[in-house]
Amino acid sequence: RRPPTPPRPPHARTMGVGERAPMRTRSMASPSDPAASGGAGGGGSAGAAGAKFDRDSTVNMILKKAKTPLGKRKLMKKAPKLIETEGKMCLMLQGGRSSQVLKSLVTDFGVMKKGECHKLSRKNDGIRPFEGGGETSLEFFAQKADAGSFMLGSHQKKRPDCLTVGRFFDYHLFDMVELLVTNYKGIHHFGSAGNQAVLGSKPCMVFLGDRFETEPALKLTKNVLMDVFRGRPATRINLKGVDRVIVCTALPDDKVMFRQCAIKYKKSGTRMPLVELDEMGPSFDFTLGRHQEAPPDVRRDAYAKPRVGKKVKNVTQDSLEGKVGRIYVEKQAGLEDMALMKMKGLKRERRAAAEDREDAKKAPNKKAKKTETVGADDE
Repeated sequence: RRPPTPPRPPHARTMGVGERAPMRTRSMASPSDPAASGGAGGGGSAGAAGAKFDRDSTVNMILKKAKTPLGKRKLMKKAPKLIETEGKMCLMLQGGRSSQVLKSLVTDFGVMKKGECHKLSRKNDGIRPFEGGGETSLEFFAQKADAGSFMLGSHQKKRPDCLTVGRFFDYHLFDMVELLVTNYKGIHHFGSAGNQAVLGSKPCMVFLGDRFETEPALKLTKNVLMDVFRGRPATRINLKGVDRVIVCTALPDDKVMFRQCAIKYKKSGTRMPLVELDEMGPSFDFTLGRHQEAPPDVRRDAYAKPRVGKKVKNVTQDSLEGKVGRIYVEKQAGLEDMALMKMKGLKRERRAAAEDREDAKKAPNKKAKKTETVGADDE
C-alpha cells in the first residue's frame, strides 16, 4: 500500500506540467546586514573566511573568477591600472531628508557629468559620512558603481541645503567637504545659453582669490572640485573643444560663488578669436561647513606616483635635486704623494712640525757632547 501523502501547507502551490521552479536571486543587501557581509551571525563559509578574505579590497575583483569572457573583461576594466585613462565615476545620491534645491542641483551636476556619473533616486537614511559608521552604506554603493567620488544632498534644520562632496580611495572614504548652498539658479533658468556645449567636453576651471591658497578648508575644496569635474585625462587640447568654464570666486565674507559660463568664439580680425562668456548655469553661492582630510598614511599611498618603464640601477628621483645618480669609483693609489695646493694654515703646521723634527735630531748630539766632557774631567 502507498503511504499517505503529508498535508500541504496553506501557502504552497502545485506546479503544472512543464513549469519550471523559480530561481533564487541574490538581492543587493547592505554591508551592515551580518548575513550578507559574512560577519558575526552570517552563515556558510563567508563568515569563517572573513578574517582571511577582505571583500572591500580591489585585488579581489581580479581574484574573482568570471564565468564568461565578457565578465572577465568587465572585471579587468574595473581593476586598478598603472595609468588611469578613464574619468572618475561620480556617485550622486540623496540623504534621509533632502530639499528641492538639492535635488535640482544634483540633477544639473548629473547633466554636466553625463556619462561619468551614477545617480540614485531613492532616499538613504543611514548615510552620515561625518559620523562613525555612517559611511558604510556609502562605501558599499561606491564599490557597486565603481565610483571614485560622490555628491550627497541632505537638508537639516542645523545645516539647510547641505551638499557633501568627497572622494574615495580603494572604495573607502578618503576626504570630503560640506557646501551650504544659497541663491541657487538652475540650468533651465538661463534658457538656451548652454546649447553649444558639447556632451563630454572638459571644462576650464578658474579659482579667483588668495583664500584658495592660504586657508586649508578652501584649499581642500579646490582640490576636490577639480578632481570631480576634471573628466577624462587628456594629453592634447583643441581650442574648439573648450566650450565652457567653471569660475569659483572666494569673497572676503566667507562666501564662495560658483558660476558656469559658456565660451563663445567670435571673429576679431586676427589669428586669436574674440572670447565672450555667457552664463549658462548652474549658479549658486556656498559657505563651507565641516571638512575632513585624509589621514597622512592613506594620503601617502593615494598620492604615490607609479613607476613607468624599467628601473635604472643606482638612479633615484629627488624632489629638490631631480634626477640623482650614484657612481662607484675604485680606490686610486698615489694620491698621498701628489703635490696639492694647501692652505697657509697647513703650511704653518708643516713648518712647525719640521722645526720640531730638527730639534729632536740635535738633542742626541748635545747629550753625547755632555757625556764626553764629563769623562774628560774624571780623567
